[in-house]
Amino acid sequence: MSEAELDLVPPSFVQEGARKMGEKSWIINVNDKVGHLADITETEMKDWEQHSIYRLPACVTDLNRNAYKPRAISFGPYHYGEPNLKPMEVHKERALLHFLNRSEKSLEDYIGPLREVLQDLKDAYDILDDKWLQNSDAFLELMIRDGCFMIELLRTSFADTQTGVARYARNDPIFSSHGKVYMLPFIKRDMLMIENQLPMLLL
Repeated sequence: MSEAELDLVPPSFVQEGARKMGEKSWIINVNDKVGHLADITETEMKDWEQHSIYRLPACVTDLNRNAYKPRAISFGPYHYGEPNLKPMEVHKERALLHFLNRSEKSLEDYIGPLREVLQDLKDAYDILDDKWLQNSDAFLELMIRDGCFMIELLRTSFADTQTGVARYARNDPIFSSHGKVYMLPFIKRDMLMIENQLPMLLL
């Protein structure tokens, strides 16, 4: 059919043809999935078994948004970068340095083994933004920094900060007697938030 002949075809005819083609494609796609439903169900089941950290649905969070959001610190990707939580990032970096110094190992010693289970760490979250799916290095950095902070927090919670066993300054705003009284309760609360978790495999 020439271009001149195409110009004579009513637009409504073209639109109807496109609609029918789209409808046919959708029907074929659905029928194909029905034919492979057993395989799809098995794949879904395996995916769901890997998830352990979830995003709460809007029907829950809309009832009281503040009840499900961390107030002092983010753990994991879901609340990372929120303005009110950014001040704690500098303390995560300090905790990482103390952790490496105490372990007498290099950062590379931890990156290697974690990179081997990187996909498992990602699969622990039921939903991940493209930022984390496409940038594995950023995700791995987040896991290491947050994980080291949590380990250091748990360790110093039971250490005698007065005698310096914790190896932090006695007036440290987080890892000191002062921090235990004024910051630790808020951090503990945030550690209980369902969207503010780290995979057990990491720790």
